[in-house]
Amino acid sequence: MKNLMKTLALVLALMTLFAARTNAGTEEQLGAYRQQIDSIDQRIVELLQERARVVAEVGNLKREAHLPVTVPGREQQVIATARDLAKGGPLPADAVGRIYQKLVEEMRNWESNLDTTARPASDQAAAKGDSK
Repeated sequence: MKNLMKTLALVLALMTLFAARTNAGTEEQLGAYRQQIDSIDQRIVELLQERARVVAEVGNLKREAHLPVTVPGREQQVIATARDLAKGGPLPADAVGRIYQKLVEEMRNWESNLDTTARPASDQAAAKGDSK
């Protein structure tokens, strides 16, 4: 009976040690994956900011040419292209399309705000219908 208890205690100790090592290995792997995700997130934000700089330039050209901020056909083309590019990837194309729909919406709203901050106050008042 004593040998059985010693064997059982040894087995439990080994199982605990194995579980601890497995957990430590899991935590190490999770840490490595999280570092990868953080690095990818940094690149995504850098690309979003680069995209915003280009959108600002497009906004400047549109203002100079008196063109509207919103071009629905172009927006739908951007979203459709993103969906097409996503085909075959692990994230469903529809999910990428929804992400791009939100991206396009946020960029459009931001570009619209650039439009109101870039124009002189007299132009803004005229656009609102003020006749001061």
